[in-house]
Amino acid sequence: MIVYSDENVEVIHRPGSSPYLLVTFNEMEMLANGSRFWGQRFCEKADIAALGFMSRRPNWFPAASIVEAVAAVAPILRAAPERILYGHSQGGYAALRYRRRFDASVAIAFCPQISIDPNAVPFDGRFKRHFAPSLHANMGIAHDHAAGRAYLFYDPFHAVDRRHAEEIAAQQAETRLVPVPMTGHGTVRAFAGTERCLSLLAACRADNLMSLRGLAREVRVDAPMRLYQIAITAIARHPTWADRLFAQFGHGFSPIERVSYFYHRANRHIRDGTLATARNMLVEAVALQPSNLGFARRLEELEIRIARAPAVTVS
Repeated sequence: MIVYSDENVEVIHRPGSSPYLLVTFNEMEMLANGSRFWGQRFCEKADIAALGFMSRRPNWFPAASIVEAVAAVAPILRAAPERILYGHSQGGYAALRYRRRFDASVAIAFCPQISIDPNAVPFDGRFKRHFAPSLHANMGIAHDHAAGRAYLFYDPFHAVDRRHAEEIAAQQAETRLVPVPMTGHGTVRAFAGTERCLSLLAACRADNLMSLRGLAREVRVDAPMRLYQIAITAIARHPTWADRLFAQFGHGFSPIERVSYFYHRANRHIRDGTLATARNMLVEAVALQPSNLGFARRLEELEIRIARAPAVTVS
């Protein structure tokens, strides 16, 4: 049932039998449609009481809308003796940014950003196109947003996500960093499945770091993106090894992972001066994802560079 809606967000309430209320925030790829919320399937399977906050676009849950929404759902929040906030990326940001607003007992965030303001995070340009000064003034996660305990899961080999994690932990008290290597920006997907999610929630509620770290070790071994992340990471320092991994396991990569591998490997070939091989890989990337204008522009730039390169004469 929708219990709040405005131009930026909508909130769906699901009653359940759990001793806590799970407040979820969607990632940017999943948008409000009036009937679903992020984590809904898990909540239905485990009969968990939930409030699902859904953004209407990738907007990082503007504070003005959250203030109004929290006021509207205040009776539901007051009835819950324990409130757990839960989200990934954009949703992970919200879970940490609004800890105090919800008087959260626990916040669980996967790969969050401290901000998307390009002036505040010059090291991360991934989401700057979604930054709107009118919506995101003073949006950065700060020390006075903390309440309860927070658990922040991230891949330490993902340099940008690691930087966000470390800066957030420096700002917010009672924030536990839980590294999950070789899961990239999709760390949350390594914890998919009802039993794993329930184990995660139980360990966070009990503040059982030993159990959490054991769970992190377990899920990273089985993580579907693990081989892809190892191959991508190897491109920078061990490209030949990356090629061997791709040759052996690339058939099992998802379409998005395959196109990403071709793009990043092509860029390494460009740095190494092997331009013809780079071109072939960019052609593959464009064929797999023709709507990606960034790939097409990169290929066009490379073809201009190849055309301008001096011809090699053989004596």
